[in-house]
Amino acid sequence: MQYILNVIRRNGMLLIFVFLELIALFLVFKKNIYHETILASASTSFTGYVNDKIAKVTNFVQLPQTNKDLMDENAFLREQLVHLGIKDAKTKKFYKSDTLGYHQTYSFVPTEIVNNSIIKTQNLLTIDKGTNDGIEKGDGIITNNGVIGIVTYAGKNYSRAISLLNKDININARIKGNQYFGTVKWDGKDPRFVQLYEIPKYIEVKKGDTIETDGKSPVFPEGIIIGKVVSKGIDETGEMKVQVRLKQDFANLAQAYVVTNLNKVEIQQVEKSDTITNTQNVQ
Repeated sequence: MQYILNVIRRNGMLLIFVFLELIALFLVFKKNIYHETILASASTSFTGYVNDKIAKVTNFVQLPQTNKDLMDENAFLREQLVHLGIKDAKTKKFYKSDTLGYHQTYSFVPTEIVNNSIIKTQNLLTIDKGTNDGIEKGDGIITNNGVIGIVTYAGKNYSRAISLLNKDININARIKGNQYFGTVKWDGKDPRFVQLYEIPKYIEVKKGDTIETDGKSPVFPEGIIIGKVVSKGIDETGEMKVQVRLKQDFANLAQAYVVTNLNKVEIQQVEKSDTITNTQNVQ
């Protein structure tokens, strides 16, 4: 207390001056409309600046949760699009897709890519979802930009997947528009491109054509983009080879969706019974 009193004694005149100045300023701005307007404007600008900075910090802190919420919402919307058969979400045009004709129902689980490689010939992915989240071996993995892989092992909380950039994976695909289908493979060279095979040589394939999933496998719904045609040619076996530039940049993978076909087990069981077990002679 004595210290405070000593400070007041030593600086008494200065404190009185500052106090009177504040009173004078208050009276000027309070009694003069022009000055009051300036003060209000300055106060509003300062408050807005501070609030803006606080909001940016808050949004940054909440960004992971915001991203998760958006992924959950997108997963729900994807399920609705497949269920309703909406091919073009922008134009809201409805149609009955082949996928629905196969009685395939899909769920989409948001996930994050925690590990990814692109420099090997047999690249793999690790995601942060597992059996606790309903993930199973054989589930597909996609992003907003297309197909990226298939789950090969599902742990409780994490899963391993074979990347589309792996020489051991084949994906059923078609040329959007003419519906001719073939198989997409990767030749192990450039991670920006995959190759489409088994397209008849008499089919017209043009640069810029979209390559997408055909919906005929139990892994991916139809219409999931893979990439765009950049060139075509004939390989050493005389088969047409189409060069496809991937829409998804595999060097920049972060968020994805695991696609689960809810009828996958039944489809696989049916496909295993291809041999005729009962043969009868019709008289």
